[in-house]
Amino acid sequence: MALSRMAKRPPAFPRQAWMEDSSSQESRSPSLQLPSPYKVTTMQPQKFDASWLPIYEEEQEAVDSILAFVTSPSQEEREKVTFLRSISTLFRSAVKHGLTQGLDFFSDMCQLAEKIKALLEEEPRDRLCTEIRHLSMLALEKLSLVDTVLEGKAKSLLRVCFSSVFWLPAEKEMPKGDLALYVKTLNSMDSMLRTMVLSFPASRASEELQGILEVLLDFTRCEREAVRERAVVRIDVLIRALFEYSTLQAPADDRGGVSGLGSAEIQLPVLGKLLGCLILFRFSKEQTSCAAFHALFALAEFILESRAKDRAGQEQREAVTTSTLCSLSARDCAKAFGQYLRSQERRDIILVAIEAMRDSSILDKQVPSSLLDVALEEPDVWLTDVPKIVSCILESLQDITTQAAWEKAESLLRLLTNCFPTTVVILLCQVALQGDSTAPELWELMSSMPETLQKILEEFSSLLRRHCFCCSAEGPHTHPMASSSRKAELQDLADEPHVESHQGCPNVVTARLLLEGLVRLSQRAEMARNIELFLPGMFKILQVGGKEAKMKTLLALRNVLKKGQLKKTKASFIAVQLVGRLLPLFDSECSELRELSICTFAELLALVVRRDEKRMRKEVWRALVPLLFRVSDQVPSVAKASREALLAAAELLRWKTLKHLLQRERLWELGVCLLQKSRSRAEDFIHQSLPYLQDPQANVRLAAVRFIGLLTRHLRDEAMESQAEILSDETGCGISATTTAMLDQELDLKILEVFSSPVDSMTLWIKSVSGL
Repeated sequence: MALSRMAKRPPAFPRQAWMEDSSSQESRSPSLQLPSPYKVTTMQPQKFDASWLPIYEEEQEAVDSILAFVTSPSQEEREKVTFLRSISTLFRSAVKHGLTQGLDFFSDMCQLAEKIKALLEEEPRDRLCTEIRHLSMLALEKLSLVDTVLEGKAKSLLRVCFSSVFWLPAEKEMPKGDLALYVKTLNSMDSMLRTMVLSFPASRASEELQGILEVLLDFTRCEREAVRERAVVRIDVLIRALFEYSTLQAPADDRGGVSGLGSAEIQLPVLGKLLGCLILFRFSKEQTSCAAFHALFALAEFILESRAKDRAGQEQREAVTTSTLCSLSARDCAKAFGQYLRSQERRDIILVAIEAMRDSSILDKQVPSSLLDVALEEPDVWLTDVPKIVSCILESLQDITTQAAWEKAESLLRLLTNCFPTTVVILLCQVALQGDSTAPELWELMSSMPETLQKILEEFSSLLRRHCFCCSAEGPHTHPMASSSRKAELQDLADEPHVESHQGCPNVVTARLLLEGLVRLSQRAEMARNIELFLPGMFKILQVGGKEAKMKTLLALRNVLKKGQLKKTKASFIAVQLVGRLLPLFDSECSELRELSICTFAELLALVVRRDEKRMRKEVWRALVPLLFRVSDQVPSVAKASREALLAAAELLRWKTLKHLLQRERLWELGVCLLQKSRSRAEDFIHQSLPYLQDPQANVRLAAVRFIGLLTRHLRDEAMESQAEILSDETGCGISATTTAMLDQELDLKILEVFSSPVDSMTLWIKSVSGL
């Protein structure tokens, strides 16, 4: 028989042979015409001929049974059993005789893995009445022995396998007649897991193991204790198989050694989460504790084997015995493992502990609290990834209501805030921008931590002062006073998806994040109570910040002042401080900023109490000329806002004439009204008006020319009257009518030429005419 197999060697390309054989069968049928080779490759399984398989002669019956099942429309229980047993027989025999060639293609075309998965999904979860689960595990075990058959499919297949068994009733609730089959099914699952692990090629061992452990960890979060216990036991099985992997997976090399992937080379990013989960279960009060203990022992062996390279490490490994693990507390257990873990693995243990503090966690809160004590004692060792840890705390706070758990979370957040305030502030801003109910609830919770909240607000205001006004349209600028520790912290934040840094300082992205957070925070009472912390930075932004930063700052100030969160006297005091800083914004190139600043100005006037009215009136007089010109703004919303602001000013100044003109929209008389009200301010008005001769808008320039002309006539008349009085006193005669006409004609000509006259020459002319 062996010689016969050697004589009939399999074709070099089984896929091609299969297609060619199928094609020859089709060509003998006069009713079928194959238009192209492509259509041959899409033939249904019933057209296949598997006689080319090297194992076919040895296991023809098994191959035919598999083909019959995958092509049959009806699948009875007996046929399912025969199908699964045939798979096990075929692949076991192929491996035994070394005739596995072509089985990967055969499995793919017959969709064996998918068929087994479908059979498992059809099994009821509330009872164990057939051998389908047991036989499916055996079949998958044999499939895993052939390279690439289950490549890319193991994780999804195992999830279905675990679900079909883990969700069965607890062992004590099963009928006695099902217990034997249940035990046999679990044994076949464990055997399948071990075989899969030992069969993984070195190139994808870490990836496959990571995927399986992630699936098992998902089941440890289930509410049913039986599900959790079964998952933890499988973790123990998997870890023990992992420990054996380096010596059992690969064949010996030419030197007689092992050429497989060593334990030190296996990378498991999930290791920290796994260890944290096992520690929690080990010290819990449920049956899972025993399984977690055994899994921890296996994990300790794996970690020490892969990472304890020196003599001291080997001695430590020998010291890890069942008795020592039994005597360790949760806190000591975390410390013992921690010295062999990488920073991200220690971080994951802390994350698992924080999540376990939530009310939704089924575990005792004392164990995760003990793990957090380790982090509080050695923050430099355990709290290395601050953004992720802070994010986890902020996400968990809403689900923590027990007093002890809350105090522990608060202690950890306070420590992180003191050490890394910038990180905490920026992450809070990110939460504020989520747009759901999380942010308000979170700030409510933060209010119950007054010391931590105060520190956060202080850092927030400090960031605004130091950074936001530097991040203008031209790009970020390094702040010269940034300390080395702060630079390091900001560099860490640069790795976050929404936070970037530039030469140790936040860039435009970070500044925008802070400003958006400022707007959201301004809607809450916490900022109003601490507004003094923010005012210096906000005023600085209004002075030198970019237009976007200025608009965000104005929105925040309006929110604080309009929400009624401040006492009237305090709001009035802030309004007087702010109003003068708004005037330069009236002439911004950005129309939105012009409108917003003018609207804010009008709102501030309504906040003034009696004791501050005198100071506010002085500021209002400085705003009248800019508002007079902005009434002519080509943007209708800005012009409207300017009229409303002038009306608010008239109310404060108790200026009935101005109010009357605005209400009747007699805007062309506003300049005359202004001059008549305060002739003594004419020179100041001219100085304020001169820059508007170069305004980008023609309407505004024309309004400036008209107002300046009005002012110069007034000043000229005063000068001529004064000169006349002097001449009269000296010569006894006045100024002739001819001289007056000549001056009027010269003034009119200069006004017509103003658009072609530079401001400097215009200023000199005005001075010469007015005698300034």
